Amino acid sequence: MTKNITIGIDLGGTNIRGVLVNEEGDIIHKLKSKSLVKRGKSVTIKRIFETIQELLDQSGKFPDNIIGIGVGAPGPLDIKKGIIHFAPNLPGWREVPLKKILEDEFKVKVVLENDANAAAWGERCFGAGKGVDNLACFTLGTGIGGGIIIDGKIYHGNNFVAAELGHMTVNRDGPRCNCGNYGCLEAYSSATGIKNRIKDRIQKGVKSHFLTFDNDHLIESMSLKSIFETARMGDDLTQSVVEDAIDYLGIAIANIANILNPEMIILVGGITNEGDTLLNPLKKKVAERALNSNYKFLKIVIGKLGDLAGALGAAALLFENSI
Repeated sequence: MTKNITIGIDLGGTNIRGVLVNEEGDIIHKLKSKSLVKRGKSVTIKRIFETIQELLDQSGKFPDNIIGIGVGAPGPLDIKKGIIHFAPNLPGWREVPLKKILEDEFKVKVVLENDANAAAWGERCFGAGKGVDNLACFTLGTGIGGGIIIDGKIYHGNNFVAAELGHMTVNRDGPRCNCGNYGCLEAYSSATGIKNRIKDRIQKGVKSHFLTFDNDHLIESMSLKSIFETARMGDDLTQSVVEDAIDYLGIAIANIANILNPEMIILVGGITNEGDTLLNPLKKKVAERALNSNYKFLKIVIGKLGDLAGALGAAALLFENSI
């Protein structure tokens, strides 16, 4: 019977993703369920319980084959104490001792980690960065998160909140970010930032050649894919916003390349579905901005694990001493 199996949970504002995985990264079972955050903290915690229990039930394994549960969660959080201090996308989540709650319920070791760090760790253990000891990962979604691996370990910083790559200032005169600062990378290159900048340009009278925007809801419902497709068709409005998103992401990567000199930059999240349409101009921008000594050996790649990077990384936390 297979030993050394862990459960990985990726807790998000919309979905909970769970995996049952072995040390080689083979997924025995996977599951996605709604986190139901608007119904309150207790409901979401119950959903986490149900997700873990269903994984156990589907696996046909007994609990003594499970060496632990890893959880990737939004923060800020304290990974040592296993407490989520605050999570903007999880209403009512303040000072939640999630590690203790899960250990009390399932009687196994639980490790709590920032969700972006978990995604970086997943790609390092099982994905595009397998075997790479020095890398940075940008999670490009509704917002922008990050994870940094130095000498084969997750870099947490002084109080466990390092690698907020989305809140790197890339333009001091840029638009206001959700964090309250101005000119953050997230304000330009996240899905939210891209859509906000489209709205801002429409309000300033810029017209689209191909799209009609009757209200903000229509913009919110647009996919990144459709925005990029419209830009490729030559639409001035979306093209300028997309070009800025790529340019500022390139500036941020160049900054990380110059500061950390990593071997690899991994990109994960919805925008990476653009593939070479994203990578080719992005690499050109990084080459312009980074020192040649830092750029010429740098690999910039798209992650291989997709939506499961966080869950797989959380599971892998139990296999290696990453903390």
